Amino acid sequence: MAAVLGCSAGMALSRDAHAQAACPVAALSAYSHNDYERPHPLEDALALGFRGVEVDLFLVDGELRIGHDRRAARSGGTLDSVYLAPLAALVDRCGPWGAVVDRPFLLALEIKEQSPATYDALMAVLRRYRHLWVRDEAGGTRVALDVVLVGWHPPPNGTRVDSLPGIQYRLSRAEPVDAAVLDPRVRLLSVDYGKTMGRWWRRSITRARWFDAIRASKAAVPDRLLRVHNVPQNADVYAALFAAGVDLIGTKQPESTAGLIRPSAR
Repeated sequence: MAAVLGCSAGMALSRDAHAQAACPVAALSAYSHNDYERPHPLEDALALGFRGVEVDLFLVDGELRIGHDRRAARSGGTLDSVYLAPLAALVDRCGPWGAVVDRPFLLALEIKEQSPATYDALMAVLRRYRHLWVRDEAGGTRVALDVVLVGWHPPPNGTRVDSLPGIQYRLSRAEPVDAAVLDPRVRLLSVDYGKTMGRWWRRSITRARWFDAIRASKAAVPDRLLRVHNVPQNADVYAALFAAGVDLIGTKQPESTAGLIRPSAR
């Protein structure tokens, strides 16, 4: 993996400094999990060269607010003000910035409740930023964002797949995905390391099967992102996951993760 291109010191974490900063380069194979819990949501991830963020959502008094639970969301910022508007401004200034890996920046959104109203509100907000994540008819314009729903979502209603956010497919067993039956909306394969291959009682042979399943899944659908989250802060574990074909590692400790994977960052 190519060495990560650091952002300038002007990518400081105040909003005023960020406005004047050099354009980020999404070259580090990680994303910020529960990013809104950071002191500087989004800005920290961009400054580190991360390739995505994950955000939890609730509909509160008609607004999409961010937070891990409804109580936190009541005082949390809005998806629009904290993420979408800054990303739109960044694209206006820099264009799509993930050129090093030629993939859009992952915006993973988790609706935390089974709420059609929340989904409808989310689609209404996303439509205002359609130019960031929906390709044109000819597919010639590279989009800046890959918007993926990683929580609840309603079943398809006949809407064209290319005008909807993507969804994820969870690998919960050490078996590769079947490309022939994979929902066309799936744009993200997900593994919870701590709940699957990382459990303390797993034997080495079971872990080997998991790595085989990851490799086979990535080979079967190479155009889908494959992410692993709930991963221990361990350079050897990171290296093994990348070697198996993992695209992104989720972390709630972006600085330490960046330090561990930067020497071999792709």
